[in-house]
Order: sequence, then C-alpha cells, then structure tokens
Amino acid sequence: MRTLSCSGPDLAGRIARRHFVGQDRVAVAADADELIRLLAASRRADPRPVVINAQTRRGHADSLRAAGVPFVELPLRDYRICAEELCARMARGAGMVIVANPHDPTGGVLGADAVRSLCAAARRYGTLVVFDESSAEFALGPDFTSARWGARYGTDVCVLRTYGSPGFGYLIGAPAVVGRLAAPRPPAAPPSHDMVLLERLRAANRSARESLCRGLAELGVEFLPSSADFVLVRLPGVASRVADELRAGGHAWAADMTPIGLRDHLRVPVGREDDVAALLSRLRSILAAFPASG
Repeated sequence: MRTLSCSGPDLAGRIARRHFVGQDRVAVAADADELIRLLAASRRADPRPVVINAQTRRGHADSLRAAGVPFVELPLRDYRICAEELCARMARGAGMVIVANPHDPTGGVLGADAVRSLCAAARRYGTLVVFDESSAEFALGPDFTSARWGARYGTDVCVLRTYGSPGFGYLIGAPAVVGRLAAPRPPAAPPSHDMVLLERLRAANRSARESLCRGLAELGVEFLPSSADFVLVRLPGVASRVADELRAGGHAWAADMTPIGLRDHLRVPVGREDDVAALLSRLRSILAAFPASG
C-alpha cells in the first residue's frame, strides 16, 4: 500500500495494516502528547513512579501534569539518554518510562542494544516503556532502531508516532493498554499522506540538514549531529538574543531551549533548502553584529 488515507472512519485500521498489527493494538488522537496524557491517566491508580528524561521537549512533562500524575526527571548524559539508568529505575520500581527516540531536541537516537535492553527490562520488571518516535520518519539509518517490534508483539512496550503536518498522533501497543485509554480527541483535519511523497520528504530533509550543518560549521557555530528533522545549536551567552533576532526576521521556529534546561542552545528545524539558506544568511548577519553591539 503506497498511500495511507487519513480521512475515513477506519483510520486506526489503516494504520494497523500499515504496521502489520491488529486494530486492537492501535489508538489514534490529535497528537502524541494527547496519547501520553491518556496513558498516564489510565495508570493513575498505579503508585509506582513515572520516569522521563529532563532536557527533553516539554510535551512529556506537560502531558503528565495535565493527567495529574507525578514524575521523576533524569538528566541527559553528554546530551544522550542513558538507557542503563532507565533500566535501573525500572529495577527499582518505575511503573512507566517515557523515552524519546529520536530525542527532541538533541536529535540523538537509541541503537539496537539500548532499545533491546529497555524492552527486556520492561518485560522483566512489569514496567510500561513508551517510546516516543515522533520524528522517526526522518531517522532511517543504521544508528536508529525502532521499538515497533516490541509494541507489535509484546505487552509492556508502546510506540508513539506522528503523521503528517498538520496531522495526528497514534500509538501501537498491547490490546490491554489500548483498551484502557479514554476516548481521545480526534485529529482536527488529518491529511491523506502518500508514502512516495514521504520518501521524497525524507530525501529533502537529509539534503537540507546537510546544508544546515555545513553552513553552521562554516560560521563556526557548534551543533550536535542529528538524525531528525531539527538540529540543536550551541551559542554560549547569546542563544536567547539570537532566537529573538531570528524570530524578528521571520524564523519563528528557531526556539530557545533554556526553558527545558538547555541554556545557550537553540533548536533549529530543518526546512527546505531555501529556508536553510535564508536562516544561515540571517544568522551570519546577527552574529556579525553582536561584537559591535556588545
């Protein structure tokens, strides 16, 4: 099937067929954060702690707060998720763990060994591990490993994905997990999404990301290697000012990461090649003006 039509009443069934799972393993909502909120709410009676990573997109923490579920945040280690620490938290009694793969905003990914260890720990300790793979469509490559196989066959693993822009979020997990979810908000206007077009978008993203990273390197700007459709940039002492200047110049999606604990960092989305060229040109002007104004 080359096209996933997202306009019919059987959207969950179409997603199930795409991923070769039963429809009872699929839930669809307006976005991935809505599904995290519903998962947390369905487990509110579980006294065991929920564990997430700090310095991660705010949707995880905000969704848990909205569900009235307390949580523990583990800091990243050198910008990376520490799978060993998450497994240790499961051994010590965590009831649910949420892990972003690819990580947002660093763009880092978990490999096969890390994903296998997290799934095995979830099975061993009875923890629900939720892999937020919202940016996975752009993370194809040898370094990235999806947990879809665990969500397809297991009972303690869920995978979250997003589809289209604007679009919707969906979850793949055990029927018992999906069946406990309250009725989610439906997608506002889910688009029809052609798989051939998706392949083109992936190729365009890779090309634009390479152009962005090459341009940042030429400007002497630090950044993290990314497997996603965004890049984390480090600008010590000026990141917030740069974000304001970029926003004023029409680049509103370049976001200051100080609110999530990554001071001096910007999350820069990868757009089209012309978007990248315009952003780099604006960034060059901003950085050149700072010494004179400081």
